Amino acid sequence: MNEKQKFLELIQSNIHEHGYHVTIVNSKTDPRYAYTIGLFEDYGFELILSGGIIFLKEDLYRIFESVVSLIRNGTKAQNLITKLDDLGSFSLQEVDGSWSDLMMLGVFDFYKIDKVVSYQIIPDKKHHTLDIPDMNKKWDSKQEPVWKWLVEKWEYSLPDHSKVITNIDALKGEVITEVMRWEEDELEMFAGAGPDVEKEEMRVVSLGTLLGIDNSLEIVNELSVGKGIWRDSTEKKWNPWGK
Repeated sequence: MNEKQKFLELIQSNIHEHGYHVTIVNSKTDPRYAYTIGLFEDYGFELILSGGIIFLKEDLYRIFESVVSLIRNGTKAQNLITKLDDLGSFSLQEVDGSWSDLMMLGVFDFYKIDKVVSYQIIPDKKHHTLDIPDMNKKWDSKQEPVWKWLVEKWEYSLPDHSKVITNIDALKGEVITEVMRWEEDELEMFAGAGPDVEKEEMRVVSLGTLLGIDNSLEIVNELSVGKGIWRDSTEKKWNPWGK
């Protein structure tokens, strides 16, 4: 049995046991996203949660479970709002097919179809991060540069699989003020002082995610391993560490 067959059997097993399967996609360049396979049979649509790295893997499963529970109880997707005390509230919006065509390949492969209706799970404003796209609008790399690598070729000198340790404040839009390149493909980028960032506030994201959020960070491609830069939150000019 090859890997694809094993994967299809896992999907079928989860659908049989839980009513749906959740696929989590961790890309080299794009933000993480997750989507269901299996709801289509009973409800005519699937669910997707794109970005939202503020939520941990186990949080994703809880979010999907909460949304699906309301759908099973008869709540219409357009009217759905679910609340999880520690994670906030979530609503749904319909996804333009241009997004699902690019991201929900497992659905098409499993059902042998070429079109699917899907709904995006949207966190409330308090839990919204800049890696969350507006999937109700047609996919456009200029409007959603964080997701441009879904179709565009990597164009930077740093490896496309480079990972960045950052903080939730940066992912919510606060200015990144400290950058350090520790390894060939490992960096730190923080909004505020790095030593002050609590562990639970840290997240690991693709370099492509942060370059899409703030193109002034492209300067990191000029950094040698072991070098860092900093700037004031009100300025764009970068300064080297140690000078």
